[in-house]
Amino acid sequence: MKKFYKSVLMMAAIIASLGFISCSDDDNDVELTEQEKELQKINVAYVNNNVIAIYKTLATETIKLQEAIEDLEKDPTAENMSKACTLWKSSRKYWEWSEAFLFGAASKYNIDPHIDTWPLDKTDLNNLLNNDAMMTNIEKTIANLDNGLVGYHGLEYIIFREGQNRPVAGIPAKELKYAVAVAQDLALSCCRLEAAWAGMDNVTAEKQAIIEDAEMEPEDNFGEQMELAGFAGSTWKTVASASEQIIDGCRTIVDEVGNSKIGAPYTGENTDYIESPHAHNSIQDFYDNITGVQYALYGEMGATSPKALSIFAYIKSVDSKVADELQAALENCLAKINAMPKPFVNNFRDAKVKEAIDACNDLDGILENAKDALK
Repeated sequence: MKKFYKSVLMMAAIIASLGFISCSDDDNDVELTEQEKELQKINVAYVNNNVIAIYKTLATETIKLQEAIEDLEKDPTAENMSKACTLWKSSRKYWEWSEAFLFGAASKYNIDPHIDTWPLDKTDLNNLLNNDAMMTNIEKTIANLDNGLVGYHGLEYIIFREGQNRPVAGIPAKELKYAVAVAQDLALSCCRLEAAWAGMDNVTAEKQAIIEDAEMEPEDNFGEQMELAGFAGSTWKTVASASEQIIDGCRTIVDEVGNSKIGAPYTGENTDYIESPHAHNSIQDFYDNITGVQYALYGEMGATSPKALSIFAYIKSVDSKVADELQAALENCLAKINAMPKPFVNNFRDAKVKEAIDACNDLDGILENAKDALK
C-alpha cells in the first residue's frame, strides 16, 4: 500500500502539471473537476506546509525536552530546571497549534488524550510514586498508565509551581525519575505523529529509532491519503471531503476552547478543568489553539496572511463576504482571548472571560458558513 500511494502520487503530480488528473481502479476512472483540482492543490499544501511542518518541529522540540529532563535528573540545578521549563513551554506551543487537526493520527492512535489530559490525578500520581514495584520499571510501563498521569501535564506538575519554575531543592528523586519516563513517552508520541503524516522514510534516523525501539511504527500515512483524497485507498473519498476536514478540525478546537477549556470553569460546570494551571500557561494555550486555526486556514505554519494555496484564499474567491467575516471573527477571537486577565486559574470568572467564550462561538458559526462555501 505504501509503494502504491507513492507511485500514484508521483503520477498524479505529473498529470496535474498537464492540467488533468485521473486514476484508474478496476477500470473505473476518476477525473477531477477544475474545482477539485484547485482544492487538491490546497490539500497538498496544507499537509506539507502546515500539518507535517508543525508535527516535525513538535517532535524535534519534545526530544530536546526529554534530554533536558534527563539532564535535570542527573544534575538537579536551577539552570537545568530553567532549561526544562523553557522547553516545556516552547514545545507545547507546537502541540497547541496542532490541535487544529486532531483528526488522523492524533485520534486514531489515541495520542491526543494520552499526552494532553487534565487535570492531573494527584492521588493516583502519589500512589504511583509510592509504589516501588511500579517505579522500578516505570520507563517500560509509562505508556500504559492512565492518561491523567502522563504527557504535558504530568511533566508540568513536576517542574512548575504557581506559574514559576519549581525550586529544585527538595524535589524527590522518584519524581524526577517519573518525569524522565513521561518525557520519553511524550517524545515517542510526537515522533509517531510526524511519521504517521510524513511517512517513516521521511523522518530523521533518530526519530525512526525512537519509534522502532518502542515497536510502535504507524500503520498509516495520513499525509499521502489526504493528498490523494478521492482516489482509491484514501480515507477521504472525495477531494472536497478532505478540504472540509480542514475546517472541521478548526471547528472542533474552537468549540473546545470556548465551551470546554474556557467555558467549563467559567460556568462552574467544572472549576477544576483548567488547562496548564501549574505553569500558568492556560491563556497562552488557548491563544495558541486559535493561532493554529489561523495557520490551518491561511495554509502554512507561521502564516500571518492567507497563502495563495489555502482554504481561506479559496473561500475568498467564491464568497468574499464569508471570507471577510471569517477573518474578522478570527482576529476578534485572538484579541478577546489575549485580553483575559492572567493567570486564568485565578481569574476564570472575570467578565472578559465571557467575551472570549462569545468570540469563540462566533468564530465557530462563521467557520460553518465557510464550510458551506466549499460545496
